[in-house]
Amino acid sequence: MTQRLTWTPLAGVAAAALAAAAIGAIGLGPAGARGFLAAALLAAAAAGAYVAARAEPAWLLSAGIAASVLSGNSAYVGLPIGPDRLLLAAGLFAVVMGDVARRHTRGDGLWGLPRLTFTHWVLVAAAAWALVSAARAGTLTQSAGVFGLLDRFGFVPFAMFFVAPMAFATERQRSILLGTLVALGAYLGLTSLFEGVGLRALVFPGYINDPAVGIHFGRARGPFVEAVANGMGLFTCATAAAVGLSRWHGWRARYACWAVIALCAVGLMLTLTRSIWLSAVVAAALAFLAAQRLRGWLIPGALLGAIAVTGALAALPALNQRVDERSTEQSSVWVRKNTSRAAVEMIEAKPVAGFGWQTFQTQSAPYFRQAATYPAIGVGQGVHNVFLGNAAELGIPGAVLWACGLVLAIGGALVRRAPPALQPWRIGLVALAVQWLIVANLTPLPWAFPTLVLWTWAGVVAAGSAGPPEIAVRRPARQPAATNRNVLT
Repeated sequence: MTQRLTWTPLAGVAAAALAAAAIGAIGLGPAGARGFLAAALLAAAAAGAYVAARAEPAWLLSAGIAASVLSGNSAYVGLPIGPDRLLLAAGLFAVVMGDVARRHTRGDGLWGLPRLTFTHWVLVAAAAWALVSAARAGTLTQSAGVFGLLDRFGFVPFAMFFVAPMAFATERQRSILLGTLVALGAYLGLTSLFEGVGLRALVFPGYINDPAVGIHFGRARGPFVEAVANGMGLFTCATAAAVGLSRWHGWRARYACWAVIALCAVGLMLTLTRSIWLSAVVAAALAFLAAQRLRGWLIPGALLGAIAVTGALAALPALNQRVDERSTEQSSVWVRKNTSRAAVEMIEAKPVAGFGWQTFQTQSAPYFRQAATYPAIGVGQGVHNVFLGNAAELGIPGAVLWACGLVLAIGGALVRRAPPALQPWRIGLVALAVQWLIVANLTPLPWAFPTLVLWTWAGVVAAGSAGPPEIAVRRPARQPAATNRNVLT
């Protein structure tokens, strides 16, 4: 018997190579350097696509999610392109175009994949609108515009929402994702602790200690070099550890989860960021209320948390002083008010098509107004409200399409009844979605990691709530050497 190798993996190799070369060549140096970079990425993409065709998608995608904490800062560790880009691309190809056993997907769509639902088509329409907007504005040829579409708007998170039901269909595959996030939480928690207490010799990578890199130096900002992003990362990993407590029964795993939750809780306080404090408290409270077995622990847990925070502030006068300073600082509030007002005026000026994707920072200056009670600061910054920012850049129709996709995908996963194995994941999604929504109304939220995890998590929950219980993508079993002759067709 002969085993035919279809054209699908070859298409994956070609697509990976072309996509990586095109993205890598945009805005990354002079013409000569771009040619060399494109050739290097071409070779790397071909090798990566081959690995993707044989590897377990859950490992590739989980590693890519974890590596996204370096997104935008990989050059500081000597990497020309973020490792998350390569790992996520490899994982997506492993699911969509890899040499996998399609009979396990039980799908009747293209290449044996599940058919696109109404929610998926809404996301496709929103992505198409944003793509046209970027092309019209001329930002499709700029690295900020391209990576903004991939991360901030959500091209990559949308793709993860689609493939998550296949990549994380089984308990073992979901444990891979949970374990990765718990391990990442240990790293983020320890790094935040070292930053907070001044043990900077233990902080890794070294660029975190450079005040010229990123913002919020002096707070716990982690590899994101941004305190809000680090706070969202800490909360996400603490949520994963809490889900791990309900799914893992070994004492080592459970102790590790408790340790990560404690470290992340300390790190959240050390971010010294009000939006993180507010969103973490509200999200955790609503998650407790959403879980019937945890409702009775809400008040005792809140009291214990208040006692722990009060004790820490009393024992550490320096931390108490910094918390007081941050709680009364008004500059970030003024920036939020000014950028939101400018966004509203831009929406009124161009309500249908908007000013174009990734143009607020360059087009918003004429729409800033001097307020009577606070200074006109924030010119050149992003809108501190994701929804207003999308409406100003994409127009109201594009912003509504994006918001409808968000509600259908995330909200749909929340309202459906989940099977027992996914009920803790659904409660975790409540926490992640609430925190994301609060922060999205207070910041530009341009970071890859929190949005990527949110959509991936929603894909896992949505699939378990509506689809077959086991839709797994597995590597094909090896055939005996005598019968494993590949014929290229």
